[in-house]
Amino acid sequence: MSSHKTGRVARVLSGALRVWEVSASVQEKPDAILVGDHLRIVPDAPHGWMVFRDDQLLGMHAGLPGLLRTLRQELAPKAPRGRLIIGAQTLA
Repeated sequence: MSSHKTGRVARVLSGALRVWEVSASVQEKPDAILVGDHLRIVPDAPHGWMVFRDDQLLGMHAGLPGLLRTLRQELAPKAPRGRLIIGAQTLA
């Protein structure tokens, strides 16, 4: 998976954490995205994502909606279950 795609996903995850009011860092590494102290998101070739808490597999997701749902359940279980709109942002 390209670093461009993991970079975009890392930015989406950072925004989701802000919306959920979760104070955790998102770090992009060459082989994974680290969220907080215990979650790791690994690209699953040819497409998709695997989510780990420490060494335990929490889920495998072909797309972003499932990945975000797993992270919300893990990091912000009391956050409202609304839709997170992902779109282009223009800078003024």
